[in-house]
Amino acid sequence: MKKLVCLILVLILTLAAAACSPVSPKENDLAGEDAELLVHFIDVGQGDSTLLESKGEFVLIDAGENAYGTTVADYLNSRGVKTLRYVIATHPHSDHVGGLDTVISRFAAENFITVETDQSTKTWLDVLDAVDKSGANYIDAVPGTTYTFGAARFTILAPLGNSYEGYNNYSVVTKVTCGSVSFLLAGDAEKQSENEMIDSGADLSADVLKCGHHGSSTSSTAKFLKAVNPSCAVISCGKNNDYGHPHKETLKKLNLLGCQIYRTDEQGTIIARTDGETIRFSTPDSKALGESSHSDETASELYYIGNLNSHIFHYPNCAGVKSMSEKNKIEFAAREDAIAQGYTPCSQCEP
Repeated sequence: MKKLVCLILVLILTLAAAACSPVSPKENDLAGEDAELLVHFIDVGQGDSTLLESKGEFVLIDAGENAYGTTVADYLNSRGVKTLRYVIATHPHSDHVGGLDTVISRFAAENFITVETDQSTKTWLDVLDAVDKSGANYIDAVPGTTYTFGAARFTILAPLGNSYEGYNNYSVVTKVTCGSVSFLLAGDAEKQSENEMIDSGADLSADVLKCGHHGSSTSSTAKFLKAVNPSCAVISCGKNNDYGHPHKETLKKLNLLGCQIYRTDEQGTIIARTDGETIRFSTPDSKALGESSHSDETASELYYIGNLNSHIFHYPNCAGVKSMSEKNKIEFAAREDAIAQGYTPCSQCEP
């Protein structure tokens, strides 16, 4: 009898302690499935695929190469996806859209957003055929247009032109917003498209930037990074890929801005959860990767310093700048400005 009484007392004390433990509702929401917005950067090797999830509604942006169609479909199934409110094909390169036909054949798709090009590869035609069979509403990507899903929304920022060389600059670029937190998803947009977005006057500021073109140096110009002013950057690329992505030039610029960098080649699939104020990054198995909060601080200085005597330009944190006299310094807002004025990049910091 004494043993039974003791066991009951232990049980009562345990339950009381649990009831009295302070648990922040916000922390509980972000740790579980009740976040206002989840952004899943799905690991598809040397490719791109992003799933947006809010209040039971889903948006899929790209689906990697053909071989990753099943991978993406299985991931969507694990998230309980039945219907995709929107499917976005950023541009018709196979590393972005190859798996979309597989996904669209397995899940109901209500709307399909893309930009028209003259691409006619089998991969792209298979995607368009799958869209036709699905009965999805076909929508041309028009910059400035905003769509809502769950507690979030996304606005199309690009493409702003229709006569690019190659297809990267045709990428549909979106800014996803939930509360005061925002994500800018750049597809494969390169310098020309980035400059057009800046010139358009659109609000490009975002807490998280999914870097354009897998972290290539052809994207993420200093001018664009200053306009976005991200506190975190996500790079989707394959481990030991043949292109050397992400390029060291991009990583250096992100580091100068003080960005926390997440990479699918190093961490696999990455999930960002937000309640509209705080962002937490983790893996699908709930391994914490980091945390960030929305900030309205102005952009960190990202610029270049040239030497009037040597006509060599540097990143501002280069040792060559520290030993340079003030009277010999000239500041450039962009790398191309320095080169246009006859300056050559430093061989040490390699700006």
